[in-house]
Amino acid sequence: MAIGGRWSAVYAQKRAVSRQAPNILLIMTDDQGYGDFGFTGNPHVKTPNIDQLAARSTRLTNYHNSPVCAPTRASLLTGRYHQRTGVHDTYNGGAIMAAGETTLAEILSRNGYQTGIVGKWHLGDNYPFRPSDQGFQYSLVHGGGGVGQPGDFYENFIRTDSSYFNTTLSENNRKVQRQGYCTDVFTDQALEFLKEKKAAPFFLYVSYNAPHTPLQLPKKYEDMYKDLAFDTETDRQEGKAWAKMTDNDKAAARKVYGMATNIDDNVGRILAELKKLGLEENTIVIFLTDNGNQQLRFNTGFRGLKGSAWEGGTRVPFLISGAGLFEQNKDVNALLAHIDVVPTLLEAAKIPLPASIKTDGRSALKTIQGKPAASRTFYNSWNRGWPEPYRNAAFYQNNYKLLASNADGDDLDTFGLFDLEKDPFEQNNLVQSQPALARQLKKGLDSVFTDISNSSNLTPRHVIVGSPHEPVSILTRQDANGTNMGAWLSDKATGYWNITIAQDGYYNLRSIHTAPIAKGTRSLVRVGHVQRSAVAKGDSNVVPINKVWLKKGDYLVESWFEGQGGVTGPYYVEVSINK
Repeated sequence: MAIGGRWSAVYAQKRAVSRQAPNILLIMTDDQGYGDFGFTGNPHVKTPNIDQLAARSTRLTNYHNSPVCAPTRASLLTGRYHQRTGVHDTYNGGAIMAAGETTLAEILSRNGYQTGIVGKWHLGDNYPFRPSDQGFQYSLVHGGGGVGQPGDFYENFIRTDSSYFNTTLSENNRKVQRQGYCTDVFTDQALEFLKEKKAAPFFLYVSYNAPHTPLQLPKKYEDMYKDLAFDTETDRQEGKAWAKMTDNDKAAARKVYGMATNIDDNVGRILAELKKLGLEENTIVIFLTDNGNQQLRFNTGFRGLKGSAWEGGTRVPFLISGAGLFEQNKDVNALLAHIDVVPTLLEAAKIPLPASIKTDGRSALKTIQGKPAASRTFYNSWNRGWPEPYRNAAFYQNNYKLLASNADGDDLDTFGLFDLEKDPFEQNNLVQSQPALARQLKKGLDSVFTDISNSSNLTPRHVIVGSPHEPVSILTRQDANGTNMGAWLSDKATGYWNITIAQDGYYNLRSIHTAPIAKGTRSLVRVGHVQRSAVAKGDSNVVPINKVWLKKGDYLVESWFEGQGGVTGPYYVEVSINK
């Protein structure tokens, strides 16, 4: 009687929890590979909090993201292939999501949720593409694709050895500086968000930029791994890529592991706060990483690194727990992906997917809960620039995968075909032994590519200038277009921006460098056919050109300096209405 009563009470409690709108906490790290955790077999890294979370979660062991940052984020928040959202690269104008896309944050906020993001956004830094324009009521984010990268605030960019400390950030679209290490700072703000929003259902997206380069970390965590020798039996395992780590690889891995342990401590802080606030029972907690590891190190055996469509570039850990919906300490090996997250969470929250939205993914809730997985296909790809069909793509059909890595569309033998159930490390190419299956999967790959290539969003994004929503528009190297943007760390990087002038008027244009501009250097700005220039006086890193009359409409903007060093580009260009 007592035992039955106890289980009835537990069941009743779970039923009560399930009737409430569940909170959603989504934690994602950047460039942390499948093998960068204790629970995935890494013999060196210390991640006790995440390991404990894994032990009480359902673990998706065959879950895939895109090969790189911005595409993953676009799909994760919309349930759609990233090309449909307009995101096709990580910079060069390719990491701006179309304003018309509907995000998970927008859907949840319309259904009574408080929404917030801390950390990395990487889907557009100008109106109308910012987190605040895409459903997040609160945001504390860095600029561009990474702290200290071109596209971030220049205060961070010029501090090449310390940008992860005392970082300049954007809080609700206003520039702020926060003291401390970036991962700690983002966690501090996440804790404040939880305290403030504990009475209402919330969606909190904790998007850490670590352990992405630059590999900067507090001395405490660097010291933890400074003597790591990589001399275990695992490190010497024959036939594994990490057995050939160079001294530079090992030095990077030591820093990554320190950053990973710092992340783990901060995840522990967030989970402890959830428990302290009494939110643990009714909060869906998801932990994942955005893509594979960038540098060579232990990754359990998966082939390839970040950027590739091999499993090592796209298969990442995914942990989900909470709200009485998910079994503890359970593995699910069904083929799942970032495009499934939005429909899955909406079903868990009992919120219908808006009829106007067509997702490429589908709800995996029942599959995660143990129901047999239905047959499915999945397409994954990324390459520099605009989409190409066979440069770096994969098409999955249940346990089979067709890989196109610099493949020739007219030569099936240049593709890879793998049975991931039997060969998860992609060592045995089945193209020649199963050509009919390879042709079938190639047909599927071609069909999806043709479909997404016709997306109306695969066009250049236009920053809206002269709007009251963004009084000063900053055009950064992150979003500059052009074939010369591959040199984006260099002053030789020159390109152009696409903008829309919202209203006729006089505009001020400021070309900004990271250092004082030599006296006599001519600064030029061209907006459509309107060109103006001014000569630098040598005492500033800014050359202003004020009161330029611009009419409402779409324009291509260029800015460059002409001096003794030849033609160079600005770090960014500010455009604002003259008042």
